[in-house]
Amino acid sequence: MRTHLRIGRLLGVPIGINIGVLLVSVLLAYTLAKVTLPSGAPGHMSSSYWFAGVLGVIGFMASLVAHELGHSYVAAKNNVAVSEITLWLFGGVAKLERDADDPGAEFRIALAGPAMSFVAAGFFLICVLLSHQIEISPVFELLLIWLFAMNMILGVSNLIPAFPLDGGRILRAWLWRRTGRRITATRTATLWGQILSGIFAALSLISMWRWSFLSGMWGLILAVFLFVASRVEWASARPDPTMLDWEVGPLGRQLPDPLNPASTVADLENAFANWPSAPLVPVLDHHGQVSSVVTYDVIRRVPPAQRKVVPLSSYLQPMWSLPRVHPSESINSVRSRLGNGRYWFALITDGNTSNSVLVSEDVDQVVDSATI
Repeated sequence: MRTHLRIGRLLGVPIGINIGVLLVSVLLAYTLAKVTLPSGAPGHMSSSYWFAGVLGVIGFMASLVAHELGHSYVAAKNNVAVSEITLWLFGGVAKLERDADDPGAEFRIALAGPAMSFVAAGFFLICVLLSHQIEISPVFELLLIWLFAMNMILGVSNLIPAFPLDGGRILRAWLWRRTGRRITATRTATLWGQILSGIFAALSLISMWRWSFLSGMWGLILAVFLFVASRVEWASARPDPTMLDWEVGPLGRQLPDPLNPASTVADLENAFANWPSAPLVPVLDHHGQVSSVVTYDVIRRVPPAQRKVVPLSSYLQPMWSLPRVHPSESINSVRSRLGNGRYWFALITDGNTSNSVLVSEDVDQVVDSATI
């Protein structure tokens, strides 16, 4: 069942709005028109407050979209597609089709949202400063100040290291970079998310008792959401030692069609462009048999201007020099034989055919998921 409405596209990304946001928007407009704006700029017509309140809701929703577009833009630059941006009860969510491939990309994607909120806050601050130079209603000047403050709050609050907030993802990226293990980093970041959401819940209860029941209740709801979301992510990252008994066959990366003996480095570059996940490319000998392979490092060693004329024959590695693994061999067995924590690749073969390669980083990802 669809729980949100599609309202358009920005930068090619579909924008949706959760049905519950419509109710929150009405409450926010009412609070601005009846409480915030009249108390800060008294003595104006009710219609002015309501008009400014509606503009405030539109501006706030646009700020949420800008925050998520920051994530989306940087994600696209890091080859991570965004399926949709959805505005909902607690803000916005950019739905990524997959996780980032490395901690650097994860860090950049997570930081882009708060950075965009700070840019939006700077825009509204400039508008406030310019409003002092021209005739503007105090109601709308106060609205600009409110929008500046809301974007600052949006940026700062998302930097709190409580997964799945942006700050929690930044923490995961840092831990991932430091340890080299994404699952372990996820477990630690989500554990901190649970701890911080518990502290936030306690502070919200104190606020309900000592100061504002409504503000404290809203904070408590947010804390519960953060705790549940962190708990779900923490549980999904639970290690599974049985994964070490998996067969390595399904982990193999498919190889492109073999190149002919007269191929150049430019031909190799085209092959890798069409098969970016392949660690190597097979090469035929003069008898039409695959007897050699060549890796991507060759492209880096030859200047671009010379790649069309430099033959591959000087860079071939004999096929027999590569280690071999049987497709039914277990991950644990391969690790003990070929090593752990260093880069390698091996042909997956049953003794007759071989059209895939096992890469150490794929094995390491399974090990990361299987152990702490």
